[in-house]
Amino acid sequence: MECRGPLAIACWLLLLLLLLLLPPHSHQGQALRQSPSTQRIQDPPAMHLSNGPGQEPVSIMTFNLTKITKTSSSFEFRTWDPEGVIFYGDTNPKDDWFVLGLRDGRPEIQLHNHWAQLTVGAGPRLDDGRWHQVEVKILGDSVLLRVDGEEVLRLRQVSGPLVRNTQPIMRIALGGLLFPVSSLRLPLVPALDACLRQDNWLDQQAQTSVSAPTSLRSCAIESQPGIFFPPGTHAEFSLQDIPQPHEEPWAFSLELEIQLAAGSGHLLALGTPENPSWLSLSLQNQKVVLSSGSGPGLDLSLVLGLPLQLKLAVSSVVLSQGPKKEILALPPVGLGSLLNLWVHPQGRLFLGALPGETSSASFCLDSLWAQEQRLDMDRALSRSQDIWTHSCPQSSGNGTGTTH
Repeated sequence: MECRGPLAIACWLLLLLLLLLLPPHSHQGQALRQSPSTQRIQDPPAMHLSNGPGQEPVSIMTFNLTKITKTSSSFEFRTWDPEGVIFYGDTNPKDDWFVLGLRDGRPEIQLHNHWAQLTVGAGPRLDDGRWHQVEVKILGDSVLLRVDGEEVLRLRQVSGPLVRNTQPIMRIALGGLLFPVSSLRLPLVPALDACLRQDNWLDQQAQTSVSAPTSLRSCAIESQPGIFFPPGTHAEFSLQDIPQPHEEPWAFSLELEIQLAAGSGHLLALGTPENPSWLSLSLQNQKVVLSSGSGPGLDLSLVLGLPLQLKLAVSSVVLSQGPKKEILALPPVGLGSLLNLWVHPQGRLFLGALPGETSSASFCLDSLWAQEQRLDMDRALSRSQDIWTHSCPQSSGNGTGTTH
């Protein structure tokens, strides 16, 4: 076909349409095969291991040990969280169980059966936000732990052949426990803000059931270290459980570094469940507003990434960020209330939305300090399930290139 004259453009468009509709051919006229990368079924998405506070696992699998031919499990794992449960396994929660977790960022195995009872940690820190390959294998009477292809731990005379186990059913729980935390040999906070993918558990032919993952967190969002409060989420600490004020002269300090902030609503407050905002710090139009009760407040323009300090004294509260400083005078009545808050049995430090509040504020804290000691969200009296305890959506301009 020749394409000339005034209709040339229409002619060329028709030829292009025909080429798009025809099947692809090689220069020998044979249909081209799809590359393996396009033919391969996509791997399932990474699974988030946290179900919020508590010890509930995100998924439970069961296996018939009489059909086991493979005695190893492997997965890829990533977290910024230094402590929590990766997986738990048992045939009997009273006298035959196994836990792989993290403590201070390093792998830890707790094991209890009639061959051995032990707790041991080994290997490199894994709380660096990178993907790590982990393998656990039973070999004879030994348990092997490999991280990134290197054997970091071998426990001898701690196991027997799985197929000879008197209990034929094994349970594996991801991201949680199937018995009380008090049954652990060494206490551990179970909740783990982490992602898991490419997982292969024992022998798939021996698997008899698997529950659908219950975590709603996505692992497809790029992340960085921090604490993230989505809109409407909240946490609270008992004032008895955090560092106490100095007595002479009376003084108390809070410091937070905000990496991301959007919307309007409370960042933090001191109060009780009945009166949660004796003293509060709110986010409004990229400003932070400090107020006491229903009295007038003061504000500072928020600079992301710069520590924001709140210093309470006997008669005033100082709000500062870098060289900027504002002072809120406390009325005598409010003063007595604020000081008495630390002896009140319901005295609280609230973070995020207050009880009953509809808040659009979302924010990421790089850190949160009380009296120069870092607060751990896993130790909160209560918190929303949707809070990211050790990670935040990655801010634009952060060049870590990490996907969580």
